[in-house]
Amino acid sequence: MSQLRIQEVRSFWEANPLCAASIPYPLGTKEYFEYYDQLREANEDLSFSKDLHEYAKFSDRKVLDVGSGNGYILGNYAQHGAQVYGVDITQISIELCQRRFEYLGVHGHFSVASVEELPFASGVFDCVCSMGVLHHTPDIKKAIGEISRVLKPGGRLIIMVYHRNSALYRLKFPLMRLVTGKSLQQLVNEVDGLGNPKGIVFSKTEIKSLLNNFRDLDVFVGALKTWMVLPKSLRFISDGCLRRLENYFGWFLYVKGIKP
Repeated sequence: MSQLRIQEVRSFWEANPLCAASIPYPLGTKEYFEYYDQLREANEDLSFSKDLHEYAKFSDRKVLDVGSGNGYILGNYAQHGAQVYGVDITQISIELCQRRFEYLGVHGHFSVASVEELPFASGVFDCVCSMGVLHHTPDIKKAIGEISRVLKPGGRLIIMVYHRNSALYRLKFPLMRLVTGKSLQQLVNEVDGLGNPKGIVFSKTEIKSLLNNFRDLDVFVGALKTWMVLPKSLRFISDGCLRRLENYFGWFLYVKGIKP
């Protein structure tokens, strides 16, 4: 992909900070972060997040969050004693991370950078996570190569991307395509807002293939909500009723692995 494409991605997220359109409070206020945390934890509760990210395991160790958003994940790592580093493609996200850390009273290192060109030496991090970022990246193979490069041998990889075999992609989007005339690609992009230039979905097989240089891959699915399945007029089913199906048809595809 060209540099122009990267600029398009940056421009969209600079104008549309993570979930900002859904949060009725000014950016960077305590209320903004509290509201965001509630939205986040509706999809990934604290127990799930603790198991996924193994916060306590990385106390006094170096953790990098690629696409650090507003600092939610890194804030948890920092509160568990990790040495945390965050990169994001937008300046506004870095400022939000710094503001969250001020409220929390913890320390972190943040910089504006692309996952395709990480500003770190090789083999310095014990853990690299990237949640909901790689499916927006112009050159995902290059991005994965950079993540692998900065991880130490034996370092932990934790990522989340969008799931091709989800109810949203396989059931709701085809129906929306008939009604709206939009392509599946456009509907995937617009999950994150009108004008988002890039979104990709992956099957378990596809993401395993991209990460075949990592060992002990654990690939699993989560996050299935009624809005992902039904139109508003038919949302008589609760999210709880769908819980048994989220491991198969959820929108989030998670991967954990180890760098050899």
